[in-house]
Amino acid sequence: MRSRTLACVLAATLAAWSAADPATAAKSDSCAHCHGTDGNSSSGSFPSLAGQTKDYLVTQIKAFKTGARKNAMMSPSVGVLSDQDVVDVAEYFASQTMTRGSFKPDPALVTKGKQIAEETQCAACHQAGLKGLGEFPRIARQKYPYIVKQLKDYREGVRVNEVMGPLAKTLTDEQIEALAHYIAGL
Repeated sequence: MRSRTLACVLAATLAAWSAADPATAAKSDSCAHCHGTDGNSSSGSFPSLAGQTKDYLVTQIKAFKTGARKNAMMSPSVGVLSDQDVVDVAEYFASQTMTRGSFKPDPALVTKGKQIAEETQCAACHQAGLKGLGEFPRIARQKYPYIVKQLKDYREGVRVNEVMGPLAKTLTDEQIEALAHYIAGL
């Protein structure tokens, strides 16, 4: 019964989305399974794309297409998109509203995470409220497990960025946990 209800909700959401903008819906169908039809992922394994900056989304999609950023699921999914499709999909997700997840951050870790974010000057790139701007991503309200994984990937060199890599190398597991509580709770 539960899966049938979920299937009906998903079908209704996809139908409403297709009616609103059939061209974009068709281009981003493959995104919905992991990132949600409106860009709000239901899984901590995948980032929410809703409210993300268009420039950041375009840059990341192109990085997956060229292999500069590696992911066995993303590269084939975006490989079929034209340059205009990439822009259209990015504009669609950027125009959506990120919803607050069900994660309940620990208040003590939020305080510690906020202090670490201030000390490491996260807002210098990610802007006030960590909402991103231009090529700098919105990280506020991303899912806790996703934030932890990305920071550890930067720290270990799995994900490469000239700013985030060196910064993440200075973070302990405990600091990453505190930052993730703070960021996910914004």
